[in-house]
Amino acid sequence: MSYVHAAVSMNPLPGVVRQMADEASVARELGLAWQVMLASGQGTGPGSTWGRLVRYMVLRARFYFGLIRLARQGHVILLRHSPGDPFFYLASFFLGRFFTVHHTLEEAELASSASRLARLQLWLERTLGRRALARAAGRVCVTQEIARHEAARLGGSGGQQTLIYPNGILYPAISDDLQADERGAQPEILFVASYFFDWHGLDLLLDSMPQQAPDALLHVVGTVPEPLLSRARALPQVRLHGLLDAHALQTLASRCWLGLSSFGLARKGMHEACTLKVREYLRAGVAVYAGHADSALPAQFAGFRQGPAEWKAIVDHARAMRDTPRATLAAQARPFLDKKILLARLHGELEAVTAGRVSA
Repeated sequence: MSYVHAAVSMNPLPGVVRQMADEASVARELGLAWQVMLASGQGTGPGSTWGRLVRYMVLRARFYFGLIRLARQGHVILLRHSPGDPFFYLASFFLGRFFTVHHTLEEAELASSASRLARLQLWLERTLGRRALARAAGRVCVTQEIARHEAARLGGSGGQQTLIYPNGILYPAISDDLQADERGAQPEILFVASYFFDWHGLDLLLDSMPQQAPDALLHVVGTVPEPLLSRARALPQVRLHGLLDAHALQTLASRCWLGLSSFGLARKGMHEACTLKVREYLRAGVAVYAGHADSALPAQFAGFRQGPAEWKAIVDHARAMRDTPRATLAAQARPFLDKKILLARLHGELEAVTAGRVSA
């Protein structure tokens, strides 16, 4: 079979763009009949509310007409789900055998927002969205938690196949990330985000830092909003770097004993994640401490520790991992994070599912 993994967004996040680009590269390397399509409205400018609405409608209409043409040519569509999208409801009647792809707890996330747009999207998702999702042959989810959520909101599996496809990362033959290990005698911890939203839980970590482990340093990379910025500046253990380019971040990471991921995912109803940042840490051989589980990693994997946002506990874990060679950690993580391995597995599972449907 031939597959098309497609997504549409007016302003796709950099992580989404990177994941789709990496997948296209891996599919070519593996020789799969697999296309990747990302439609966006970037570069069109802000404009008026009416202008943005028109651009949204034109983008969606063109995107779904293109998908319908591909479906009629015999391609199996894997569609990254956009919650509250009425165009998806209309297109679902004409997409043939398709799968939806889910990266978050859609209804729970919309319900947590107080905006009028989110309330409208939630209503559309609970009505038209659920009906469209029920027409899919199956769903592809990045975590087991999301898979359970999707099944529950449709009243069970509904006879649909559920496949797990965690976020992955490219593992080059020789990783530049591993060339330098500049860890010194002082524990240094790295926390990276392009922008620190409440679900990153930086505030929870700052709460725990006064009077705890004053000899360790926390490097915060990314945009920190007020009042968190003022709080962080007042703590002697914190170093604020703002946004860094790839080379500067790699240099900083070479000194760090541990990398941190989110501590506040429960604020949007989530307890599992497979973030790109965790994968970047582990590929560089940097152990990870996070407030959430990562369902792509086995429970016994030493390079990832789930725990509370307690500065002392984090520093203690950094000390415990200090002597683990970075190359060893990166190699141990690879079977669970390598995009090539994950895509090959998903492709094989889809082949089995589609062949089963055809033979039935």
